[in-house]
Amino acid sequence: MINHNSSVPMYLQISRQLSEAIQQGEYNPGDKLPSESTLCQQYDVSRITVRQALNLLIQQDMAFSVHGKGTFVKPPAINHELNKIISFSRVLQQKGLKGHTCIQSFSPEFQDEAAQSRLGGTVSNLNLIGYATHTPVVYYRSFFPPDIGQRMWQAAKDAEQSGNAFSTYDLYARIGVDMFRVEQSIGAVNADSGLAQVLELPKDKALIVLESVYYAADGSAMEYKLGYYRSDIYSFHLQRQL
Repeated sequence: MINHNSSVPMYLQISRQLSEAIQQGEYNPGDKLPSESTLCQQYDVSRITVRQALNLLIQQDMAFSVHGKGTFVKPPAINHELNKIISFSRVLQQKGLKGHTCIQSFSPEFQDEAAQSRLGGTVSNLNLIGYATHTPVVYYRSFFPPDIGQRMWQAAKDAEQSGNAFSTYDLYARIGVDMFRVEQSIGAVNADSGLAQVLELPKDKALIVLESVYYAADGSAMEYKLGYYRSDIYSFHLQRQL
């Protein structure tokens, strides 16, 4: 409870109590915090006071809001090394986070000029959503030559059944294909309505885009991938020598 007669503003008292509950593990990363109406009843305060308390948690980088769904505990920042390829599951493990990956869609034939140009012909498309706990943190759009795409889709379905986190990088061993090298570049975009819905973000929120092309030993391109990462959670690190 809070002290309504205290000189400390009520919204600050509520924010501190919620912050302590998060730090003590009563709410885990990705968990939804009580609704505004629930907090109003619990603390006997106005909706404006509750919103001030929740907004303070957001400002302190402890929570984030999803329009129409509520306020959620924010996972800790995820730092991804670019010096070498690291699997999505390994990145989460390094932060002590559990996660999982879901297949959003698969198309055996897909029209995409950029992918067709890089892969040299008809392409298939596999889209995956990677979660840290219950929070979507990355959206992968992968394109393959059709024969590899079918095998990757089957491998993805098998991996999804395990309930673990994975990306297409983890699937190559499952289909018996060796990667030789990868070329990557980093950019940024503002989330359109589709990306905002997938990653549960406000429209126009900034996203990090990692563009990758995977090559086989014979020099042929096996995969063209766009990874859309939540900039409020994800960051990339690269160590360069002088």
